[in-house]
Amino acid sequence: MDNEKPLQKVMLMDLELQWKDHHHMRDQTWKTLASTIGLLLGAVGVGLQQPGYFVMIPIYIVVLCCALIGWAVSTHHRLRQQQKFKMIELYERELGILDLKKQIIQEGDARAGLPGRIFTGNFIGFMQLGIGFIAIILLARTLWLGA
Repeated sequence: MDNEKPLQKVMLMDLELQWKDHHHMRDQTWKTLASTIGLLLGAVGVGLQQPGYFVMIPIYIVVLCCALIGWAVSTHHRLRQQQKFKMIELYERELGILDLKKQIIQEGDARAGLPGRIFTGNFIGFMQLGIGFIAIILLARTLWLGA
């Protein structure tokens, strides 16, 4: 019995760390998407000034690269989050709190509706790919029209 208390304390400390790390990764992923969107909007704003293809081509390449890096970050974070959720579930089961919260989570998931199914980690990755696709179209248009 004496050995269980230190083990429980370690599990609780790591459980807290796993949750903090999950929230930190989620924040990073959303900030990466916000940065990519801001960069795309800035590129469109510069494009409206019609500075010429010698300015716009590098800008669109930067937007494309940022979107691809953002997609890689979101994909990496999604994989790590899945690992963290497995660890969290393991700790919660061992600590005897998983069954207490399972029903609450299931009820919340049932009421989440469409936003709960759309705004997931995969959503951020798809948004990054969409921005990359837009950057490719803008780059191709600039190369084709020369301005």
